[in-house]
Amino acid sequence: MAKFKLSTAFVRGVLVPGAELELGEVAMRWAGMPNKHERALTNDVLDALASAGYLEHLEPERYRVSRAADS
Repeated sequence: MAKFKLSTAFVRGVLVPGAELELGEVAMRWAGMPNKHERALTNDVLDALASAGYLEHLEPERYRVSRAADS
């Protein structure tokens, strides 16, 4: 994440309980016009957050935030 400047603050900022996240929209918010590597990193981060219980996977590339980031 550091190599691509994907900050912890940004990730915490998208974790708003009840919000729905779409991979492309999150990548655009983070990188502006994301390249394939930035989009892949965004996908990996969202998948990791889903595995950790922060996100619920709704459908391919779409998630719902289950809980906010831990303080």
